Amino acid sequence: MGGGFISQRESSCLFPTVRLYQNRPRLFSRSPLDQTSMATKAGNASSSSSSTDDASPYKRQKTTTTTDHKRKNASKPKRKKIPTYYRRKEEMDRLEEERKQLEATVKDLEDRTDILRPREALQRRQHTNKVLREVLHAQRRAFAGASSIIAHHFREKCTGPFDTPTRLSKDPVKRRAALLEMRNQRLSCAYEFMMEMLRHMDVTLDFCEQKRFTAINGDVCSERFEIVPLPEARSVKRVFDTVEAFVSSMEISMSEVDGDITIWENDEPQLSINAPVAQHRFVTTIANMVQMDTNNAAFAEYRPPGPGVEEIGFSINDPIDVDELYPYRPETRVRQDVTVIIMVSKHLGKDGKPLIVFSRWWSLCLRKSHIHVPKFIADRIRNGLESVSASMLAAAERADAGGNATVI
Repeated sequence: MGGGFISQRESSCLFPTVRLYQNRPRLFSRSPLDQTSMATKAGNASSSSSSTDDASPYKRQKTTTTTDHKRKNASKPKRKKIPTYYRRKEEMDRLEEERKQLEATVKDLEDRTDILRPREALQRRQHTNKVLREVLHAQRRAFAGASSIIAHHFREKCTGPFDTPTRLSKDPVKRRAALLEMRNQRLSCAYEFMMEMLRHMDVTLDFCEQKRFTAINGDVCSERFEIVPLPEARSVKRVFDTVEAFVSSMEISMSEVDGDITIWENDEPQLSINAPVAQHRFVTTIANMVQMDTNNAAFAEYRPPGPGVEEIGFSINDPIDVDELYPYRPETRVRQDVTVIIMVSKHLGKDGKPLIVFSRWWSLCLRKSHIHVPKFIADRIRNGLESVSASMLAAAERADAGGNATVI
């Protein structure tokens, strides 16, 4: 060990690790060809990098922008992805809540409908009633217009069902012939007139219609039509005979009912089977102030039941227009024209049983006179006729009341 040199044995003892590495074989040794290829790639890369940096500044800018964008996206927090199951469950919960809200809305609307339905029905009824009232009002206006036309017609020309004037001469034979001819015509017209008056009427119920008016020519007029069923009556013939007995003693009935004295001036025969025509010439003193003339022809006819023939009784009174034997005295007396049609007939009641019906139409016309007639006198004359008519009806109701006989 002299001279400051270290022998190989000594170096191996001092540096054993170095020796190991020196003796270890190289696992990654490159061949000369690989080294040459790597040198070539390094040279190309350096040359390409230098040429790109020198020739494309736009590419460098684009690369910088892309890098910045990536940095920004990297700085944003990433949204956590929700699984499909949870998304669908949330949507189902939302739809279920919406369904409940819709059901609640429908229930609320149904409750409102239940409340509004009676109101809507009431409004519909009110609208219907309004339309019906308008229609009825239009009908009433039409009826009122027709009634006005009819009323004006009767005020202008007060006529009854018999328009044929009656003239009687002094000759008894001619008088008798004229009255018989008058009878046939009056009975035919009276039957047709009363049938038309009853055509659309319910004869099982009471009915009365009356009007009073002053005609254009100054006559004081009154008309009345009435239907009176007689449920207690049993015979048309007995009721009719009672009415005729009342008519035959009319002057007595008038004096008793009105309290005014009535006398019979003529001596014509009374109504009977042998004398189917009679003349009633009355003079009445009204309230000891005014005398009144009444000159009527009376007719009566009873038709017994038969095949195709209804049982019916007619009593008719009609004024005589001109009488040479008993002329009117307009200078001292007031003229009263009275037309009366009485029909006693048999009908079927609502229970299907026979029913006797008393029907009557009468017209009074107090002619305008040369003498002054106070209003209360005219009213007394009209009221007197109504009182006599009521007395006649009462007699007809008592004619067969309580009888045990059945209606024939």
